[in-house]
Amino acid sequence: MSAVLWKAMRLHKMPKNEMETLLEFRNFSLKIGEKKFVENFSLKVEKGNVILIYGPRDAGKSAVLRSMVHLNEELFESIESKGDIYFRGKNVVELKRKALRKKIAYIDTSFIESLSSLSVNQVIKLVKGNGVDLYHDEMIDLLKKLEILDLLKKGIHTKVGELHGNERVLFLLFVALLRDPEIVALDCIIDHLDDEAALKVQKVVLSLKEKYTLILATRRLPNFLSIADKVVVLKSGKIKFVGTKREMMLTFSEEV
Repeated sequence: MSAVLWKAMRLHKMPKNEMETLLEFRNFSLKIGEKKFVENFSLKVEKGNVILIYGPRDAGKSAVLRSMVHLNEELFESIESKGDIYFRGKNVVELKRKALRKKIAYIDTSFIESLSSLSVNQVIKLVKGNGVDLYHDEMIDLLKKLEILDLLKKGIHTKVGELHGNERVLFLLFVALLRDPEIVALDCIIDHLDDEAALKVQKVVLSLKEKYTLILATRRLPNFLSIADKVVVLKSGKIKFVGTKREMMLTFSEEV
């Protein structure tokens, strides 16, 4: 091989943001009480990718996502885990939860109930602090990007409990993005919406792909399959398939 050809091959590398691993599960298993929720789950999440985790109810999708930010420990009394989860090369066990949750924003629609009595401005202050400029251009632009500015009938004094359907989901996205995270993990956020509302949320999520690394858990495979870089199929806590959507369509046929 000539020196010129060798040099050209060395220079022809993938861009760094396509290769950098932000998050990695290594043989992760989780037991809650007497039930195994996740078994030997291994996955690399590269920066800028969209990861789709698909499976039926009780497949282990939520347990996997909650494990990234230590949320299972706060929801359940008896937790036993094996294996490791790394964020930017550091074991998440060693990271402070508050700092970790700024970098990895986990969204579950059940969160809306705890916020329902608060107004939009109260939630913003809760996340950003009392000194935040509620009318800053960046804040307004984010509300417009998520297509919820017009839904706030009383402006920032609108009660969260007054929002419905896809409005609630989009508001949860807004709250998550206020933290300026690197990873946004969406836990079955559209599974209970009708098709029209789900399409609107899907459109907004697609617009986030350029800036954030996304992990999407769902029971409705078609909704996000088109934007997924990697698909993970879970059943009873075990990975049945992991690969690109093209590989899935060509090789995976098992019913889940």
